[in-house]
Amino acid sequence: METKKKLLVLYGCMAVISLLAFEYAFWRNGFDYLEERSERGYLTQAELLRDLFVAESPKGYDDIQTFADTYGQAYKLRITIIDREGQVVGESGSQEVAMTSHLNREEVKMALEGKAASVIRRSPTFGTDYCYCAVPLETSGFSGVMRVAVPLEELRDMGGEFIRSTLLALAILLLVILGLFMYFRQYVSAMKRVEKLRREFVSNVTHELKTPLTSIRGFVETLQGGAMEDREYAEKFLDIIQTEAERLGNLIDDTLLLSEIESGKELERRPEDMNAIISRVVELMEPWVKKHVRLIFQADDGVPFFRCNRDRMEQLLINLVDNGLKATEFGAVTITLRSSSRYLILEVADTGIGMEEAQIERIFERFYRVDKGRSRSQGGTGLGLSIVKHIVESYDGTIRVHSKPGEGTEIEVRLPYERTGIRKC
Repeated sequence: METKKKLLVLYGCMAVISLLAFEYAFWRNGFDYLEERSERGYLTQAELLRDLFVAESPKGYDDIQTFADTYGQAYKLRITIIDREGQVVGESGSQEVAMTSHLNREEVKMALEGKAASVIRRSPTFGTDYCYCAVPLETSGFSGVMRVAVPLEELRDMGGEFIRSTLLALAILLLVILGLFMYFRQYVSAMKRVEKLRREFVSNVTHELKTPLTSIRGFVETLQGGAMEDREYAEKFLDIIQTEAERLGNLIDDTLLLSEIESGKELERRPEDMNAIISRVVELMEPWVKKHVRLIFQADDGVPFFRCNRDRMEQLLINLVDNGLKATEFGAVTITLRSSSRYLILEVADTGIGMEEAQIERIFERFYRVDKGRSRSQGGTGLGLSIVKHIVESYDGTIRVHSKPGEGTEIEVRLPYERTGIRKC
């Protein structure tokens, strides 16, 4: 488990690093690509504006300034007309012509040499990044450069948005990794619980099997040692051996039954008359009713048929009744059957020794016994109520237990009907 945990952490770190590397490479290459494409597009736009200028051939400063303002506003960019001395003779959005020489601008130098050029740099005047595209400009009345400046705020904003998207993807990935880690922890905890239950089950089964086997082996050895000659002792020892053998057989049968139920094996279910099933169980349990105890069944002919496996229902009832009979020395064990609009309700109440609250919480555990001495002397395996619990759960039912020491115990089982139940014909 420790190795799997380390691997999960390693995979998580690798996933985060891979995502960051991919996002950085994609962002860097993608941004460079967008800048390159933008430069090309803006340069083409500058050439088109240059052709318009040549076609209109504005005369004088006012006409040049009007051209710059008109098309600069139309295309939402800065248009600057520069003569061969580097002086600005027209600029969109400017009230006055700037007197600063532009001969030191890289793009202007190249355009004056007859080459179209584009440069991306930060404007100290406007405090933002611009793409400056300059093209040679020649008309009958003017020789110089037309420069188009396009702000790159949207492109930079796109980079910021990309970074935010990357951080969001990273956060989602971290949440996924955290979820997987929590699931892994729960899985490990569940596996540990299952392993603990398995060890306890094996330990308990081994102990429960050894107890009757030890008794059987001991009495067999006693008989072989000469006790067979004494008929009275021999019969007594043989009775004990038979009792322990039956107890051993019951333990094996209950263990196999519990294993079969836990496996989730689906058994055939059909509509059954629960009154008939309970009557059959009462008949089977009559030989085990003690002298001062009565086994009472309160039937209800209005209870709808219940879709179930008859054998499973008999096993459930036999274990509940058997548990009540073993706990009761005087009084009665009463079985009550009734129904509601949604549930079949079975109640088994006894007037036996009862239980403390702490014991109620454990009675469905395997091999747990409220009175170990009494249970073992009466041949109990400690698996009966565990079998009951698993059968009830297989029908999506619930169990409620109410008990007080010295007053008895009442166990109520509620099993939901499929749809509306099936009425007897």
